[in-house]
Amino acid sequence: MGLLVLGAVFGGSSKDKGTENKATTKPEAQKAPEVQKVEILTFVKEFDENQLSAEDKYKGKYVEFSGYIKNISEDITGSPYLSINPKPDQYYFGTYVQCFFKDKSELTALKNGQKITVQGKVDSQTLGNILIKDCKVVTQ
Repeated sequence: MGLLVLGAVFGGSSKDKGTENKATTKPEAQKAPEVQKVEILTFVKEFDENQLSAEDKYKGKYVEFSGYIKNISEDITGSPYLSINPKPDQYYFGTYVQCFFKDKSELTALKNGQKITVQGKVDSQTLGNILIKDCKVVTQ
């Protein structure tokens, strides 16, 4: 028994070894968020049929979809955004998606009516707009 005690005292405890492992472990790199591809007409329809259910399903999640640029502008706080229609109709009247960007440089080469694919994080629906934050252009 004396040897077991001496081995535990001089050999270090398993607790100490666990500390060593923690010190040498590198932190995990941040993963890119998982992006769900959605068909924009279905996405808009889900919000139109039941906003609460759609927000439960999508809020805080990243989505990717294609649509047609209705408007390229900034809101009253200076945040750049795109309004995106689900259809190419010039006079489309219905719910559209409003994508907010951190940097307007992604938007300066775009034109109204252009088909575009974007990704972003779903926020909520307000006044007929489905708000998407942290957007980026995937294809134009």
